[in-house]
Amino acid sequence: MSLRSRVAERANELLAFCRKEGYNTRIALFVDLSRHSGRSRFVAWSFEEQKAIFCCPVSHGSGSQKSHQRSAYARLSNLDGSHLSSLGRALVAERYEGRYGVAYRLDGLDDTNSNLRSRFVVLHGWEHTSSFPIFPLATVGSFGCPVLSRKMMAKVDSLIRDESKVILDIFV
Repeated sequence: MSLRSRVAERANELLAFCRKEGYNTRIALFVDLSRHSGRSRFVAWSFEEQKAIFCCPVSHGSGSQKSHQRSAYARLSNLDGSHLSSLGRALVAERYEGRYGVAYRLDGLDDTNSNLRSRFVVLHGWEHTSSFPIFPLATVGSFGCPVLSRKMMAKVDSLIRDESKVILDIFV
């Protein structure tokens, strides 16, 4: 099944959740960690148009490996110090400018990602993550953060900067 098809299915479920819980019902962000990291697997989604706004690669946590290591498929954990990505829905919280430029703090909404904030897992850009698919190569790893290229992070920032209560859904 294609990335867009998988996200479209999840988007229907997420929209119901967002309506019930009072989250954003215009835009959502998705990461399909079942896909190879060198492929597009990050999706900015329009609930209103029921379609992807754009798709691109996204890095995931590399575990105890150094952050520059390449990893094709994600291993998962919610434990502090694991340096792995976590599954689940997260509130895209406050915007700030840090070491990697514009970033957004993440608050996990599920048991599988409840430690995102305390682990300092944030959505950010990085110069070593590609804007376009590089399969069969893998993207660089992170310490658990979903990491976009700086160019794609700028697109996300312009899309959600004036929005509130946007949800990021990371799934396999």
